[in-house]
Amino acid sequence: MKSWFVSLCLVTALLQAVYAAVRVMISYRALELGGNGATVGILTALYSLVPLVAAIPIGRAVDGRHAAAVLRIGAALSGVAVVVIITSTDLVVLAAGSILLGFGHILTLVSGQGYVPLMSSPDQYDRRFGGLTVWISVGQSIGIPVAGIIASRSHEGHVETSGALLAMLVLAALAATASLSPHLRTPKTATPRKSAAPVRQSTMAMLSTSGMRPAVFSSLIVLTSMDLTTAYLPVLGEQYGFSVLTVTAILTARSIAAIVSRVFLTRLLQLAPRRWLLISGTLCSALPVALIPAVPQPIIVGILMAVAGFFWGLAQPLTMTWVAGLVPPSNRASALSLRLTGNRLGQVFIPLTAGAIAGSTGTDAVFVLTGGLLAGAAFSTWRALTRE
Repeated sequence: MKSWFVSLCLVTALLQAVYAAVRVMISYRALELGGNGATVGILTALYSLVPLVAAIPIGRAVDGRHAAAVLRIGAALSGVAVVVIITSTDLVVLAAGSILLGFGHILTLVSGQGYVPLMSSPDQYDRRFGGLTVWISVGQSIGIPVAGIIASRSHEGHVETSGALLAMLVLAALAATASLSPHLRTPKTATPRKSAAPVRQSTMAMLSTSGMRPAVFSSLIVLTSMDLTTAYLPVLGEQYGFSVLTVTAILTARSIAAIVSRVFLTRLLQLAPRRWLLISGTLCSALPVALIPAVPQPIIVGILMAVAGFFWGLAQPLTMTWVAGLVPPSNRASALSLRLTGNRLGQVFIPLTAGAIAGSTGTDAVFVLTGGLLAGAAFSTWRALTRE
């Protein structure tokens, strides 16, 4: 395995542990500070606010061979964001920390994904995107339980977030240090380009490419669904009496299921057509998510989340390959950034809608809404792929 890819996966795993755990702790922190379901929706949306406008410029920088610098800045900024969240004593400061964490996340995500087309040939995309997302899930599977165990060590059932956030700050510092590895430099000879003056496509030109909009839509619904379940499972847990360790175990089951699907992605592509796997990423997760509030038993919820996690694990790397393959080589990091912009667009507006629904009709409706969105994305993907 290439040294740059090993280093990238290490940094990715550490940072994803931080992002996954801190976002769960933000929900609990908001409840500590007097917030409710609507507050959680707003904080989830704010996390994606800066990435909504920054992803495309970041992608252009990565296409311009600045992936290492972008990754290092993002790792450092993520650590600063955790410090802000730890020291938050009101919802305004907590919101500022959430915004900063989202900015750090988009920097590291665009640069991390951008390394694959910069340093790989197209026939390696599935394997390397799959491998990278395996380590995303590994990080999530480590960060969430570690934070949950630390946060649950409190008196009278109170969730203490400070200790968990301090542990995540240590991981963020380790990630920032690991990002300084010389293996993460992008050499000028990486993935040679045939043209001396590669064509740079505009955002509208990329969006107009056949298949791009359905690919972005599928991706944004999957990622937003993951965000909503991460943000609202703690709220649902409070409602039904789940302990923080129970919520942690459920979210960990989702991450482990995603690891399994991504590890076997190459094998699954040999057994089933790519289009079937792409459609299954949203179709086969819709019903399990919608059923969660109907059967609020921890074991059943854990099984439903694991099923959803398995198919979400397929959807993410496959949509990355789908998007990257729709544009010329000199625009692939930018196209992946467009995908992430779509993700963040969904993560801003859908959580705000979910927060309003949670505030007026209850948290249960958020999971039903999420299931409906996944079904809609499956139909969109099916239509796009049958036209090809």
